[in-house]
Amino acid sequence: MKIATIYTLYGRRAGAEMFFEKTVEAVRRLHPETRWTILCNREAAAVLHRMDPEIETIPVPMLDNQFKKAFWLEFLSGKILDALDPDVFWIPSGCNYFPGRWKAPAVTTFLDLGEYRVKGKYDFKRTVFRKHICIPRAVRRSAAFTAISRFTADDMGRFLGIKDVAVAHPGPATHGALRVEHAERLLKEQGVDSRRYFFVPGRTDFIGKGLDLILDAHDRLGTAWPGGVKLAFVGPQGDGHPRFLEQLRKSDGGRGRLLYLGRVEEDLLGALYQECLATVIPSRFEGFGFPVLEAMGYGVPVLCSDAGSLPEVAGDAALMFKSGDAEDLAGKLRQMASDGALRKQLMERGASRLAQFSWDKCAAGMMDAFGRAARKAGGTVR
Repeated sequence: MKIATIYTLYGRRAGAEMFFEKTVEAVRRLHPETRWTILCNREAAAVLHRMDPEIETIPVPMLDNQFKKAFWLEFLSGKILDALDPDVFWIPSGCNYFPGRWKAPAVTTFLDLGEYRVKGKYDFKRTVFRKHICIPRAVRRSAAFTAISRFTADDMGRFLGIKDVAVAHPGPATHGALRVEHAERLLKEQGVDSRRYFFVPGRTDFIGKGLDLILDAHDRLGTAWPGGVKLAFVGPQGDGHPRFLEQLRKSDGGRGRLLYLGRVEEDLLGALYQECLATVIPSRFEGFGFPVLEAMGYGVPVLCSDAGSLPEVAGDAALMFKSGDAEDLAGKLRQMASDGALRKQLMERGASRLAQFSWDKCAAGMMDAFGRAARKAGGTVR
């Protein structure tokens, strides 16, 4: 099968990028006969070459700008795609890309529809780009659809009127039990003591990721906040980053128990997962929630909201609080800090839950969708 797709990077890397790269890797491993052509910008081309030098990439200068990308897809991409003549074209995020006016059938994956769920999740320009440019064209022009969670598939029916959606759950960031050597030393360099902090990973989308909620919960606990326990935040800058930093400064009051470490190297990220009291995911919305599986991979308990697909991913292996409810989150933070038996139970359940997700299963689901779309278009799959 000949598969063409599009991939762009603009400095920020998150779950969407991991989903794309891990899916391509898994499909190539399970189906080495499949030929890939990836239209990309320069940053993505460099990453893909390091990932797999044998993947064919076609750098497109207009893809270096998010908004020129839409013009290229709409008016200039057809000539390239018709010349490539793939069996199928994969749109890995229907909110950020859309099929052009070409002959090849498109399979579009939606990661989430958070802009329909959370007011102010993105700034005005990005909201317009996603809701009024990308999504309508993706809905009209796609031959088939997939989603990374049942929750997102249901949202596609509710908000977009798409009923026939194949769900392909992603796998964890890495395989098997994880362990970072010299973790305690790495943490001490950051002013963090092992098992004396809650870990909050993810992009700093102040509202969407619920960072305002966890800072509010911290303030509500006040003197009842667990003694000596810190909050350690990591991740690339997101929407509302300046608001996050300002609230962090106000809530901490110079006490040094609220830390934002920015983007960190992989070994420090692993150490922060591995040595935390618990990983906390306070999001108002998630299309999947990769940090849930990452935390389980490091064998630590998870506290998360009941928003979006988080219950679908976590199952009974996480302590949950009501999304948007800072008071409930405050109580659950205190419970997690004080109840060692609960933490042990969640860790045991997490190991079993993690085993239910794999990139091989994801790749099989995506290949099935690609094959059905190509056959539906009446072509001969090569």
